[in-house]
Amino acid sequence: MSEELLTKSKIADALGTNPMRVSRFIERQKINAVKKEGKRELFKLTQFNALKDELGEPEAGVGKPKEASSKDELILTLKKQLLTQKEQYEQVITSKDETISSLQKSYDDMKSQLSVKDNQISTLTQLADQAQKLNLVDKPRLIHENKEDVSEVNKETEKPKKKHWWQFNK
Repeated sequence: MSEELLTKSKIADALGTNPMRVSRFIERQKINAVKKEGKRELFKLTQFNALKDELGEPEAGVGKPKEASSKDELILTLKKQLLTQKEQYEQVITSKDETISSLQKSYDDMKSQLSVKDNQISTLTQLADQAQKLNLVDKPRLIHENKEDVSEVNKETEKPKKKHWWQFNK
């Protein structure tokens, strides 16, 4: 496996760490890639002996088989992780339920406000319609009255014709 060329993520898997740690180690130690395939950089696993020492883990695939007690410890830690994840999941579900209920309440409020606005619009439409009908009914009468008023105003404002000296007898 040490002769095989691996990517950063495969090296991280082999060493039991994350790819970011491997990338930082490469930058810190200024390790050059053995080969590049496009954007992928390939390294030999033997270049990361110092990182293995830092992690304190043997090379992947090499080492002692784990004991029964370490399996039990692993099971316990996994159970603890599952319990914490379950609690986090329940908290997320609870917060989502609260959010949904608050959104439902605001939706209902907006719906009631919308119905009030619809009622106001319908009454205003009726009032406008009635005002237009009254205007149409009163319009002919007003036109007739207005003509009379105009004729009276014309009579009052009409100047008497100038009479010349030769028209006094007429």
